[in-house]
Amino acid sequence: MEITLKSGDVSAKILSFGAELKSLVVGGRELMWCADPAVWGKTAPVMFPMIGTLKDGKTLIEGKEFSLPKHGFVRDVELAVESSSPTSVILSLEQNDYTKQFFPYDFKFSLQYTLKADGITETHRVKNNSSVEMPFCIGGHPAFALNSNLSDYRLEFAKPETAAVPLYDTSKGVFMPDCRTPLLDNATTLPLNHEMFHKDVLYFDKCVSRSVSLLDKNNKGIRVDYPDFTSLGIWQAKDAAFLCIEPWCGSADFNDCTGNFADKQGIASLKPGEEKAFTFSVTAL
Repeated sequence: MEITLKSGDVSAKILSFGAELKSLVVGGRELMWCADPAVWGKTAPVMFPMIGTLKDGKTLIEGKEFSLPKHGFVRDVELAVESSSPTSVILSLEQNDYTKQFFPYDFKFSLQYTLKADGITETHRVKNNSSVEMPFCIGGHPAFALNSNLSDYRLEFAKPETAAVPLYDTSKGVFMPDCRTPLLDNATTLPLNHEMFHKDVLYFDKCVSRSVSLLDKNNKGIRVDYPDFTSLGIWQAKDAAFLCIEPWCGSADFNDCTGNFADKQGIASLKPGEEKAFTFSVTAL
């Protein structure tokens, strides 16, 4: 089912399948990638309870071996419409036989989309309904449309960053923490080009900013504010006309990981009965 939100000159379209944001229009300008299947057929997949991939395709949870799909299972299932209004919708998912084969916990995941005057706010909420502590990854994967070549754009971080991103080994699906590419040295501006992404994602695992803007030469673009997330992925399909800005808690496995899901880099965790919200917003600039 497609859900349409509208307020003034801001509108959004969201699919109940995967709770995916498919369109965000502000002042007549479409901010989201068109999901061309010949390039990359997604627009903004939701990542829970996994981000990226597992070393050797498996992990240990509560002492048992599991294999989780890349980026988790929320993006591949139908969510219930819990409530809706002209400017907001809440979609939710609870554990079921399908999720239990990957993730043994009882949980409730919900995602609320709320329009604002110049964009949209996404509130990801997780509740642990299990009797034991529940580790999980959570993140967004929105792809923003580019109106010119990527080399016309830059990222502007809210705070000075010193960043050396770990190499992602695509053959093994793991990050290599000892093989890093320096990108920023106490700077806020990162010029962009397609070649930066020919080896896959740039993972800012030590970023201090909680806001970043994607701007063209005319300072037009978007800003993503991610106060509740601890790291950031930046990605595009090879030479594509979009850029993903991805707030993360958790990541793909590192090559030196323990193999225990609870030990994953940057992972979040909730005690029994505990609930937490993870919010990020997209603002048109």
